[in-house]
Amino acid sequence: MKNKLLYFIIVGLGLAYFTSCKKSEYLTDGGLSEAKTPLTTYDYLKQHKYHLFDTLIMVIDHYNMKNEVNGAATFFAPTNYSINNYIRVKRDSVRKIDENNKYTLEDMYKNITADSLRLYISKSRIELTSAPLQPLIVANAANTQTAIQRVLQPKPAESWSSAPIYYLFYIKVRGGLDPPNATPEPNDPNIDLRAQCQTTGIEPSSGGMLHVLNNNHIFIRF
Repeated sequence: MKNKLLYFIIVGLGLAYFTSCKKSEYLTDGGLSEAKTPLTTYDYLKQHKYHLFDTLIMVIDHYNMKNEVNGAATFFAPTNYSINNYIRVKRDSVRKIDENNKYTLEDMYKNITADSLRLYISKSRIELTSAPLQPLIVANAANTQTAIQRVLQPKPAESWSSAPIYYLFYIKVRGGLDPPNATPEPNDPNIDLRAQCQTTGIEPSSGGMLHVLNNNHIFIRF
């Protein structure tokens, strides 16, 4: 009997430890990672344990934008994948002309400006819980048109929770906001382009909010 009691105590402690560890993991499902961090926005990105923003840090450093990123009311951070997606698209494009051409990060710097990164700096503090259910124009540091929207997600069949799930979207507005339920033609140059946040609500010590865009996003071409 004592052995059984000891067994249940050990199992219970193990589950408690497992649960406490899970709470602090970095999520990629639109939820929160650690809500607050003692690091500035720049340092949080630079010291990310999975090195998800190493290329982004290189771009920030190239344009000397560390202070701008730290001072952002909201920063929508593109991951390494997003920047690599842009380079891959450009490489495929130039190879149609010259198959030996190898488009690199240095080539990218020749095609973009600091405003390409400022596109991801919002002048407003944006939080998932207070974001509107309909697209809303928000000003960015590049002075182009962008918008935000909180979108209710279909509930998975295996979901154990009744709580609604929302994702935050950052939107590049082209030719004015798309009307609700619009069904534009494919490749329409005026269709708004949407980037889903895979992680939201990180609060750096430098102030503002930090959201992380989905890895499928294409840098500056969303």
